[in-house]
Amino acid sequence: MASALHVIAGPGPGQLATMARPLDEPWSPQELGALARAGVQVLVSVSDPGPDTAGIEVVPFPAGAGSPRETRQEANQVVSLAIRLAREVRAGRFVVTQSAADNGRSTLLATMTLALLGIRPGEALRRTGDPTPVVAPDWLHEFVATHG
Repeated sequence: MASALHVIAGPGPGQLATMARPLDEPWSPQELGALARAGVQVLVSVSDPGPDTAGIEVVPFPAGAGSPRETRQEANQVVSLAIRLAREVRAGRFVVTQSAADNGRSTLLATMTLALLGIRPGEALRRTGDPTPVVAPDWLHEFVATHG
């Protein structure tokens, strides 16, 4: 059974949600079917969906980094992905970011996407609903100044 979606209030017309899910479990056709019936069109996932995605476009979350060079590459990929997800939401698509419950990557990506959609940084952090945000407000203000 798929984890619950946390749908985030946004400027629309599309929707943005996050979900926590164990990283080491492959997606089942039933889980992907349930997400498709919920209207999900784009799923950013760290887990392999397998061949049957139930019509959902599955986008891999950038791989974790090791060296400082790889960290910079990953950061650039996450920024590019947030820009793409903001376009998808503006186009009316339902986008979900998924990662493990304890690593905050899904919240980071959702917060960046909200900021690119014009939500003020503090409000973007509040809307993600993460009681212990992994995104530093100062960093998010700098991100908005650079990419917003």
